[in-house]
Amino acid sequence: MAVYQPSSAGQFASRNRELPSRYTSIVDILAGRVPIGRLISVMGLVKDYQVPIPTNGNHHKCTITIYDKSVEYDQVGLSISIFRQPGEMPRPTAGDVLVIHSVKVQSYRDTISLIANKTTTFYIYSALEIPEPPQSAEGALQSPQHVRALGAQDHEYVSCLYHFTNKKSIPDKETFQNRVDQSARAKDKFCKLENVVDHQFCDIIVNVVKAPFDQMDKATFWVSDYTENSAFHKFSWDGAQQLEALGDQDGYLTTDYHTATKWAGPFGKRSMQITCFEPHASQVKSEVQLDQWIRIRNLRIKFGKNGLNLEGTLHSGGEFAHRQIDVLKWQGRDDCDPRLKDAIRRKKDYENLKKKQMNSFAENARAEDAGMKRTAENSETPKLNSKKRRTQKRAAAKKEVEELDKQAEERLGLNDLIRCEHSEQPTTAVSSIVDPVLWKTTVEGEEVTLTLPFTCANYRTNVRVVDFRPPKLESFATWRASTEYDVLSDCSSDSDSGSDGDNDSLTQGWGEKIWEWRFALQLEDADPKSKGENNKFWAVVNNVEGQLLTGLDACDLRKDPDVLSSLREQLFRLWGNLEELKRHEQNQQITNLRRVAANQPPPSSPVCVDYPYSQRKTDDIKNKGHNGVGLSNKPFSCCIRQYGVSLREPDPQRADAGEGRRWARVFGLFGTKIHSFTLDSPLN
Repeated sequence: MAVYQPSSAGQFASRNRELPSRYTSIVDILAGRVPIGRLISVMGLVKDYQVPIPTNGNHHKCTITIYDKSVEYDQVGLSISIFRQPGEMPRPTAGDVLVIHSVKVQSYRDTISLIANKTTTFYIYSALEIPEPPQSAEGALQSPQHVRALGAQDHEYVSCLYHFTNKKSIPDKETFQNRVDQSARAKDKFCKLENVVDHQFCDIIVNVVKAPFDQMDKATFWVSDYTENSAFHKFSWDGAQQLEALGDQDGYLTTDYHTATKWAGPFGKRSMQITCFEPHASQVKSEVQLDQWIRIRNLRIKFGKNGLNLEGTLHSGGEFAHRQIDVLKWQGRDDCDPRLKDAIRRKKDYENLKKKQMNSFAENARAEDAGMKRTAENSETPKLNSKKRRTQKRAAAKKEVEELDKQAEERLGLNDLIRCEHSEQPTTAVSSIVDPVLWKTTVEGEEVTLTLPFTCANYRTNVRVVDFRPPKLESFATWRASTEYDVLSDCSSDSDSGSDGDNDSLTQGWGEKIWEWRFALQLEDADPKSKGENNKFWAVVNNVEGQLLTGLDACDLRKDPDVLSSLREQLFRLWGNLEELKRHEQNQQITNLRRVAANQPPPSSPVCVDYPYSQRKTDDIKNKGHNGVGLSNKPFSCCIRQYGVSLREPDPQRADAGEGRRWARVFGLFGTKIHSFTLDSPLN
């Protein structure tokens, strides 16, 4: 909860009298030193007044803002919300002194304010009639019709408060009245989803029908108030049109909505997607859950990227920058918003209708099956046209591939800690990925076959890591100097399509060091049946994919042992004992180099008298143990992209990318993440 921090000039310092002990200063309330829910008494000068307006219940609401000497120089005020009949409302003017007894402290939308109740009493002193101290202000009190009268100490302090308080926060009479008139013309922006249109800003009360999905700096979710809008996407019963509506006709989604085929409802054109940016996204991720009822204020309605369906957005800034979403509590509450009750009633009606329709569909399906069975018994199978036959053939082939992939993954025992996007895509063998693509064409009337230097394609494959570069984890992150282009939101140094000579300017930057992930993994086909030269390839990991894979930001690993330790732990889940084997191999190479430099025979040589036999035997056992155990890690599923980069080439015969340049084929890892524990949810 946000609290007010007073300035040094705003501390309470009355010249003649102290605030009576039974009253609370406004600075203590705004600073959070008064518990929420406590009943207090307060007094202050009126700086703003909003006339009573009808609410959704039986009352009207008005808001009064006051301040006192404790905040006189800080341009802040304390708001009091009052819910009563219009004739029971206080009606102060600018500069009047308002004394309030038995009012409750509340926190609403992360802001501290006061709310009146049935026992709250108001006393208004007319500003023009308050005498100078030490005279009593009792004569300025308007129509004192209260059970409990104020005392002489209260009347005397009102005079001190009014005459010794800075009045720069009080608008002049004309400005004050203009604000009052404007508050009377305040427009109720509440709107049902059936009435929302493009370019509209509105307030809605809706049910969360698709749980929020975290997209880093934003969050998306789906809502419904169980009314229909012709500009919403239609979710059909069988889910056939759902992927198409979400921009994924080929079923290759990277967002949470790749599970759209499991849409639970409501069906028809009753649901709208909402995208929230910070600071609203953080609130959505922490507070909003599936099936909750929420109120959203000042929601912007617009057409989505497909230009066909309306959606809602909440951006930062504006009048409601701090809090625009409220989770509504309705269980056992007599003061439930009537608009929420109407929406809940519509949901109940929809559920009843859905139940009836599903029962009807089930009966029709049974009748149709029975009819088809009788038709099959009494007549020949109807002939299908060529288009339907091709469709059925493709569907059967796809189903067969999916079944084979499932059986292969179960046989391989894939690592549950490694998850990848596009898990619905069929897997591709490594040999098919690394084999060059041949292209047949006609040159001068003759058919020729060309070997393409590379293709732009994405794959999903099952592999295990058998090597990595650089050989030390400390070198997995490298730095570059920042340039002025880093301030551009659409500029990234992670482009996979550069050349070896196009990034020289990065070392001549004028800013600080920027650390990025840069390493490569040698991947081997996980299927033990796939043997030969074409069962391995190197895949580079750039900064963005390195962040996704490890869950860590790049830094100077030689100076940050904690991050290095976390990286080693994460990669152990990926490649098992591979680093230990490489470290042992490197140590052996260093030992051999030192032995050769010293002109010593191999340790296993009988002439090496200085090397004890027992020690040689121990080392032999250790080496045999390493070789015997070998690489121990589990295969996993990952996403691989193939692309090409342009390199310098002095040989004109090989310069197929222009003068002095040639194309080189590169493979890159993408959409793959190491989890710290087994998850049943999709990659996020």
